Amino acid sequence: MPEMRLYFDFDNTLTAGDVLDDVIATFSPDERWRRWEEAWMQGCISARDCLRAQVGALRVTREALLRHLAPVRIDPAFPGILAWARRRGVEVSIVSDSFVPLIQPILRNNGIRGVRVLANELSFAGDRLVPSFPHYDPAFPRSANAKARHLARRRAATNVFAGDGRSDLDAALAADIVFAKDILARELAARRVGYRPFETLAPVLEFLEASGLGQALAAAASA
Repeated sequence: MPEMRLYFDFDNTLTAGDVLDDVIATFSPDERWRRWEEAWMQGCISARDCLRAQVGALRVTREALLRHLAPVRIDPAFPGILAWARRRGVEVSIVSDSFVPLIQPILRNNGIRGVRVLANELSFAGDRLVPSFPHYDPAFPRSANAKARHLARRRAATNVFAGDGRSDLDAALAADIVFAKDILARELAARRVGYRPFETLAPVLEFLEASGLGQALAAAASA
């Protein structure tokens, strides 16, 4: 029986715009977060060190943060992707450099449940946020969450990945089929690595519905 796994970045992939960047810009007490961001982009510090500094400097309560996240909407094609996957027994995972306590409320607010989220962790101490990074691997410093490792555990499957940023590059290089935009698309083009462009997730759903593998999965699931 063929096997497929779907992996999605969160910020600017499932959402329109980067939610974590918006949180950092909104609740940072000063502009130091920009210097840390630039140092990461230049490869001077790891993604984990960047996020640890940026998030550790934020001043916001859990309640105020949840209110800020309440208007965030998920790409309208994503529920269709989930329905397609569930009919065929295909596992869908979110692999993100954001934080589980930010991602899960947004999913719930959009009526999305039952999706595995592999992301960084976050605890609250008054108006201070304490980040932790259970999936960090120093072999993948571009990401605070070693996304490529999650894909590598499923080497026997056809791994489909969609992402947009520098922290997605290692996962994209480990995937069999890649949907890319923005920085990730430019990074892959520079390496002459093939990818499928997207702006919304509609092309991902169209690809899945048209794919021969999806038809084979559906036949196997109904057998």
